[in-house]
Amino acid sequence: MDLVNINLNNENIKFKPPSEYSLRYDLLIKLDSASALYKKGEYLNAEKAYLTILNKIENNKTQLTSADYENLKHIGISGLFYIEKRLGNVSQGLKYLQFFSKRMNSVQKKKQRLFFAVANIELGNYKKGIQTLNLRINDILLDTGDVLYSHFSKPEEIALTYNAKGDAFIKWFKDTGKKTYLDSSKINYEKAYKVLKRSPDYSQYSKSVLIDHLANIALLKKQYRYSLSLYNTCEKDSLLMKENFSSEAIWLGKAEIYTFLNKTDSAFYYINKLNNKVNHTYESKLKMYHLLSINYENTGDHKNAYKFAKLSMAEMEKKKNWDNSGHTFLRMNEQQEITFLSEEMLNNNKRYSFLSIALIILIFSIIILYIIYRNNKRKKIIFSEFPQKIDEINNSSMYALIAQKEEVPLIIEDELVRRILKKITLMELDKKFLSNDFKLSHIAKQVNTNTTYLSQIINQHKGMTFSEYVNDLRISYILKELSENPKLRKYTIKTISEEIGYKSASTFINAFKNRANMPPSYYIQLLEKK
Repeated sequence: MDLVNINLNNENIKFKPPSEYSLRYDLLIKLDSASALYKKGEYLNAEKAYLTILNKIENNKTQLTSADYENLKHIGISGLFYIEKRLGNVSQGLKYLQFFSKRMNSVQKKKQRLFFAVANIELGNYKKGIQTLNLRINDILLDTGDVLYSHFSKPEEIALTYNAKGDAFIKWFKDTGKKTYLDSSKINYEKAYKVLKRSPDYSQYSKSVLIDHLANIALLKKQYRYSLSLYNTCEKDSLLMKENFSSEAIWLGKAEIYTFLNKTDSAFYYINKLNNKVNHTYESKLKMYHLLSINYENTGDHKNAYKFAKLSMAEMEKKKNWDNSGHTFLRMNEQQEITFLSEEMLNNNKRYSFLSIALIILIFSIIILYIIYRNNKRKKIIFSEFPQKIDEINNSSMYALIAQKEEVPLIIEDELVRRILKKITLMELDKKFLSNDFKLSHIAKQVNTNTTYLSQIINQHKGMTFSEYVNDLRISYILKELSENPKLRKYTIKTISEEIGYKSASTFINAFKNRANMPPSYYIQLLEKK
């Protein structure tokens, strides 16, 4: 039986058989039923439904208007991407995006900025993700002709973007521990609510979503009692609890609170409520295993505590492999996006090309004439002052000349800076800094420049010396790994230091203390106690 009919029968909605609708509405009903499966947490069934519908859209392309074809495909691609995000495999979501987006127009490509922003955030590229979300808000606000979205859907799209920014800052806080990111997430969640509150489609549901977000922020701030009261308010909203991922988040939040309040029975009660569900998102599954491990440990059941700790590690390792694939895909996409934008710019400006070329030639001619004039003038001055300069050089100190030379900063072409920074970013993503060969001279060879240029670029664009830059990368990496990987905490400090590229354990300890204000051994002890 068709998935759409299963869904409609289950929901007791009385529609005509899909065959009696026009093709456009038939496909919309099918997409809506796939969305209903997704909201129930039936992710694999929803994925099959979306793939079937997208195949049907492609096969019936000639029977649809261009606008209907593009919009229906966009809905189906969105569904597939968010299913994979929920399952923790954003890399697969990006592959679906690439496969089904072939030959889509520039408007739909612009809409897909949201997916790449979310993908960057999921893969830890928070700054890039947030910048892309800011661009998306600008796109919507500047869309006065309602080309991207209809006038009625714009508030929802803007709110969706603000909520995605809020989620990004939450994840960034979990990675770094900077509490200011929690304040930033709160601001964005509240902006999303205000946008929807002003819209005609505002409902109590939007307020409950905001309360759910605020409960999570309070939990991360360790305001357990306040967080619990907010989650209790959310639990009373039947519409919110009907969505699988909302109920999961609320019950997990309560289970986590009761775990930290040492109320093991209550923690197990909410974990069991989650266990009664067949499907879980990746994040829910990981947190559930983590909480089970802690609560079993608290009750003295070391066997089960170890079992769920091991399951947590397996899930994290699986996601790590997926994320590596996702990073590679995003790098390829960035190159394709640059090509696409360049081609679009050229196509849009063809009629101005002759004028532009003429203007460029004129500007260059003026510049060349000015340079020739300046050089001739300079030569006259040099020859007139030549005897005096010789005397000055003969009578001056060599060290003074060297000092004077060092005060003049090198002038490096912008294009060269961009190229070097791009290569350095790729090295960061590939974690090349974990090698003990990650030295100034070695990196200079890798990026086809010299050590002087490379050192100055890092100083100017990273705000630190090369040595500080390498230490910052390595310590950021090990802080995250120690937090997420309990097995790593069992290693000796010497082994850990070698794993991340330090030849000397003492150098690692000093770098760690400068960043965390404590030695690594004490930091590991705190993690173990937590």
